[in-house]
Amino acid sequence: MSDNAVSSADLPEPDQDLVPLTRGEAVELLAEQTGRSRDVAETMVRDYLDETSARLGYSVHRWGLDSGDVAEIRRDYEWVDYEQGETPADARARAAVNAAGWAQVTAEVDREHSPGYASRGDREALEWAERAEDWWSA
Repeated sequence: MSDNAVSSADLPEPDQDLVPLTRGEAVELLAEQTGRSRDVAETMVRDYLDETSARLGYSVHRWGLDSGDVAEIRRDYEWVDYEQGETPADARARAAVNAAGWAQVTAEVDREHSPGYASRGDREALEWAERAEDWWSA
């Protein structure tokens, strides 16, 4: 065996929670889980595959999907307003505005008298800031 060879004993066990899915099954699952139309779910899958392909430098459109991909698509694309023609880039720009707005509101909150609202504002600012990140280009 060469120095670069990897023994199958060295490979991690596959995650038993990940269920292989066809693209159509992933679309149907997303439509069911999100309440979005099948067309929007198809767009979510396409955007995920497009951005993954761009990040890796080659097409992954023929790769299989699994339940982990569906969870990632939901997290990264469910909040995009596809029905209004918003793209993921548009959504990230909107998220940056929302993050700044929540950060401003939270900075002005009297934390001693409104700790719950201050905590909510902190969480909202963080969530919108994470959504604003372009993880694929980073």
